[in-house]
Amino acid sequence: MQNGDTAEARVVAGRKVPFTHPDKLLYPAQGITKARLAEHYERVWPRMAPLLKDRPLTIKRYPRGLGQGGFYQRRVQDWFPDWVRAADLPMKDDPSQVVREVVADHPATLVFLVNIGALEIHASLARAQAPDLADMMIFDLDPPGDFTDEVRRVAVEFRDMLDELGLPVYVKTTGSRGFHVTIPLKPRLSFDVTRRLARALAERMIARDPDNLTLMPRKNVRKGRILIDIWRNAYAQTAVAPWSTRARAGATVATPLSWDEMTQGIHPRAWTIANIGERLARPDPWADFFDRALDLHDWARTAPDDLAAVVRQNTQAG
Repeated sequence: MQNGDTAEARVVAGRKVPFTHPDKLLYPAQGITKARLAEHYERVWPRMAPLLKDRPLTIKRYPRGLGQGGFYQRRVQDWFPDWVRAADLPMKDDPSQVVREVVADHPATLVFLVNIGALEIHASLARAQAPDLADMMIFDLDPPGDFTDEVRRVAVEFRDMLDELGLPVYVKTTGSRGFHVTIPLKPRLSFDVTRRLARALAERMIARDPDNLTLMPRKNVRKGRILIDIWRNAYAQTAVAPWSTRARAGATVATPLSWDEMTQGIHPRAWTIANIGERLARPDPWADFFDRALDLHDWARTAPDDLAAVVRQNTQAG
């Protein structure tokens, strides 16, 4: 126990968090307990916090541990501590109705989520105060089966194409089978616009390698091709948060990478709770992520005509 912890609570950065059964195994095969998972989030919080700031969260809970049935949860419950920050997100089809979601602004919030069995933290691609204005664009490179090095190769070639177009590009492992190629944005445009642009960019990449890439999500029509998944670029959709664990054997971690690492070769399940300390000893490759956020209105002035036209159609001022 940490100093100040009790049998039913854990003190995190000065905040007392309900924390029961700290020795409960959440990853039984690795012997990872609830307390060990909480330590992970306290450890990565300084790097995770800027990327989660003001962002609604969805969690994937396994209250009885991995392998014992899991489910996604979006809504804040009445029994959550009153210090857990929440935001009311209007429903897309009926803005008079809202969904009350967690916003992590303190490491204690993540530790509380661990206490209720959260093995994955997923975050919105927009902030709570402007939920329809995207501040990032994500392309999830998903192989038809398990990971092969072809996925890494495609990620690097996609980065090269996006870089040629003047777009800032970052990458993280998903902790699963692929990589998230990610563009930071200034929150100026609605998801209706950024999703159309994501599609146009994906189509441009697919045209370079149509035998290996597709936008078709159904595996029976993919014919072994790698999916460029753009569907997270939509209102109220989420993506696994950087530094989140995954509900997979090995307790893998979705980890920000440098492009040098990608060109040298890396597996999307390379980083886990067991070795993430080594990772944290290195410089943070996403430290300047939002410093490089792009205003797509400005970018469109010099972008190719077909891409600029997507941005100019039905734009929404931020």
